[in-house]
Amino acid sequence: MIKNGVVIVMLLNLGSLILIVLMTGYHVYDGLRQKWESARNGFAPAVALFSGMAFGAVGAQTFDFDLTVTLSIAILFAIVAGFLGGIGFGLQTAVQGALAGSLGAMLGTLTGSLYYRSNNVVLVAAIAFIIISFLLQKLADRRRSNDSRRRNETATPLKKHAPAGTVILAICAAVSAASIMVEKDQIRVGSIGAPASQTAVFDEENDLQVASIDVSASGFTPAVTEFKAGTMIKAVFNVKPNSGTGLKLVSSDLNFSAELKPGQNIFLLNNPQPGTYELVEPNKAYKSMFTVKSVK
Repeated sequence: MIKNGVVIVMLLNLGSLILIVLMTGYHVYDGLRQKWESARNGFAPAVALFSGMAFGAVGAQTFDFDLTVTLSIAILFAIVAGFLGGIGFGLQTAVQGALAGSLGAMLGTLTGSLYYRSNNVVLVAAIAFIIISFLLQKLADRRRSNDSRRRNETATPLKKHAPAGTVILAICAAVSAASIMVEKDQIRVGSIGAPASQTAVFDEENDLQVASIDVSASGFTPAVTEFKAGTMIKAVFNVKPNSGTGLKLVSSDLNFSAELKPGQNIFLLNNPQPGTYELVEPNKAYKSMFTVKSVK
């Protein structure tokens, strides 16, 4: 059941990413095919901005990469989408599209990474992008109709636009990138909506209590795990790529110390007795509590 649930979540996330890519591709193709003048007035950058935000948010919820890697993937997608969406209307529009896309990718990735993994975050991002895409397409159709009427009345060349918009976008993108890089280690990935506690699941086949704890830049999630006394404990610490290196798990209450490596780290505790046991990561001051309750 757990494996099936993981597969469903992954399919939902990947499906949302594919949907975002396909809808973005349609906007790019439609704009290049029609070459309507109003596309120079912000449509291509707007598409890139919202595409980058949606792709970044869903990507942050989908992959367990380091924040820098997730950001790089989202920014690359957004730059390509923005540049291709605007190049048919001149280099300036293409640059604006790339800058707007990269800005959106940074905002979306940062926002998505702050939330604990949840289907709701992915669904909200995907649905919001669908609605915004629909509204943008409606606006595009209306402006395209106006452009067609103007061309029928008189043939006028496309106006050259001032570079002020490009400069503003460049400054915003540069400031955002610098801020994220400087504060990267302070960003509490997955801190919003993270469960504070959990109860271990009983594995009847192996006669074990099983609990999974994520280790990320936000610390141990959940921070508190409840067990029952007398039954062996299987604690799985999933160390995420964004948690850093050189981690240790130390417990003076349980009298043990062990290194934490990327991926799954499994610990077995035999015949746990009632009480509260503290586990810490001394280098980063992460704390986790095991609460063992007596069986009534």
